[in-house]
Amino acid sequence: MCEFWRNISTHLSANKDLINLCFWSFTGVIAFLTYKNAKKTLFNPIRSEMVKYQMKVITDFIDKHTSKGYDFDTSIDYSNLLKLNYETDYLLDILTNALKFENHSFDEIDDERLSFCKENLGGLFEIRLDHEKLDLEAIYGDFETTRQYVQTKYIKEKEILYKHLFLQRFYLTKRFYDFYTDLINLKTNPFIPEIMKHEIDNIIKNIYFNIGELFKLLTKHISEQTQTNYQAVYSQFIKVKKDHKPDLEKLRSIISSYFKVNTA
Repeated sequence: MCEFWRNISTHLSANKDLINLCFWSFTGVIAFLTYKNAKKTLFNPIRSEMVKYQMKVITDFIDKHTSKGYDFDTSIDYSNLLKLNYETDYLLDILTNALKFENHSFDEIDDERLSFCKENLGGLFEIRLDHEKLDLEAIYGDFETTRQYVQTKYIKEKEILYKHLFLQRFYLTKRFYDFYTDLINLKTNPFIPEIMKHEIDNIIKNIYFNIGELFKLLTKHISEQTQTNYQAVYSQFIKVKKDHKPDLEKLRSIISSYFKVNTA
């Protein structure tokens, strides 16, 4: 009889340990799931605000640079970039050379050129060569600031160092500079998704490519003093430039996918 009760007692004790084990395991799982759900709820408002911020920054850029039916090509302002570089190079060559300035008689056409440059010049790319590849450094400045800038000791020394470059600067319109700096700000914004930054980087690369092609054409026509008009040079550029229409379509597609626009 004693042996019987001893076996029952041992059996109950073992079951009790198993029950305790199951109870605490179950309790642990419930606690973990509760914590996980609470963590989601806790950070959900932050995530929502982040998405709102991302959407605002990106849609502000798209709306700003593609309003009124504009596309990226229009916003980048390639046609005016071409004209601005012709006119600015011509004017600064006179205005920064005392002898040329004294012997030059400004006429009505020169006044129109000066007016165009003062109205449109917004900065420049300082150009260097790095292993036969153009290196572009963006500098902000209006026409008067640029006129003083190109006469500094630093720039004079740089011109000697890169004397094999016939054109050492590529002048930028205010519209281009605005578009370009907005792109750079998106690329460097830590809150913009990487998938969008990747496409923004592709757009910037395509812009650099097109600037390089424009630079080649300008170097050729200005150095050789060809009598070719803007329209003819721009037509040559159109044949070699990269079209930004696919860039805009790809960016819009990525934005729609990321924010789950037009999804059921």
